[in-house]
Amino acid sequence: MKYIGNKTRLLEFIDSSMKKAGINTVESFVDLFSGTASVGKYFKNKGFRVISNDFMTYSYYAQYVLIKINVMPSFDKISKTGIKGVLKKLNTLEPKEGYAFENYAPNGKYHRQYFSDDNAKKIDAIRDQIELWHNDYLLNEDEYAVLVYSLIDAADFVANISGTYGAYLKIWRSMALKPLTLREPNITNNRKDNEIYQEDANTLVDNIYADVVYLDPPYNSRQYAPNFHVLESLAVWDKQELTGKTGQRDYSNKKSAYCKKTTAENAFSDLVNKIHSKYIILSYNNEGIIAKKRIIDILSNRGKVKEYTKNYRRFRTESDNEHRRYKQCNDKVTEHLFIVHIDK
Repeated sequence: MKYIGNKTRLLEFIDSSMKKAGINTVESFVDLFSGTASVGKYFKNKGFRVISNDFMTYSYYAQYVLIKINVMPSFDKISKTGIKGVLKKLNTLEPKEGYAFENYAPNGKYHRQYFSDDNAKKIDAIRDQIELWHNDYLLNEDEYAVLVYSLIDAADFVANISGTYGAYLKIWRSMALKPLTLREPNITNNRKDNEIYQEDANTLVDNIYADVVYLDPPYNSRQYAPNFHVLESLAVWDKQELTGKTGQRDYSNKKSAYCKKTTAENAFSDLVNKIHSKYIILSYNNEGIIAKKRIIDILSNRGKVKEYTKNYRRFRTESDNEHRRYKQCNDKVTEHLFIVHIDK
């Protein structure tokens, strides 16, 4: 999934930095700002018991499938051949003009260009069918989550965007013209009772414990809710009335304190002081809105801070223009990984 701040390219860096810091004999790992669940999935595959959280619904389904579930459910009420048979049924449904077509296709009511007409119609047919099966008690919660996540993943693959859903492209990218196809998600089994949540991280952290708590909060003023609103609509499927040129959802209850300079530092300090664990690991790049000195000061209140850095190519959603100038040239960003051995 294309995602702001995705840590897929930094997983080995995080892992190696943990080893350098002496984190070798831990069993449990918390990812409080999960996003695409890539970090939690990585440590799940290494045998950690994972607790994962994010307040966006599309992320919740990614966590459900990649973190919580250890074995692919049977889908025995739908198909004798399990997930393969179910996906075949969904991929071959008759397309129809519905909510996705109306709101996200060029020939829909609002002429938005997030998906081709054909793919938007497929989304409508598939998402409605998933909901119908669920309402008729033909899918349990594991099975429902697998199918919703598969659709979100497939839709994101063919979306006509540069990186986020803050805007659609005026011309068609080649991938957006490929047919949408649901694929079987990669479910792995760590034989642990993994947990997932969809809560405010500052509230949840009071009620959980793990050896390692990993923090990857938003770095800047780009709120996730408006930047990934299409995926949220596909996940929730409440068919909410959308507004504006880009078809935004009402995200008044999804705004993050970490995306505002006036509230980010206090939110971070509150979070760090509530953590119950042996270690805190914080990912934060050099373009974050909290000053590095303040980050170290806050973390130092809990124990000795070790810092590791890595340069990498940024996630860019647009080119420099009169409204947007990136702080660092050449698309290079420095990732700071702060590791705290808690002693306070």
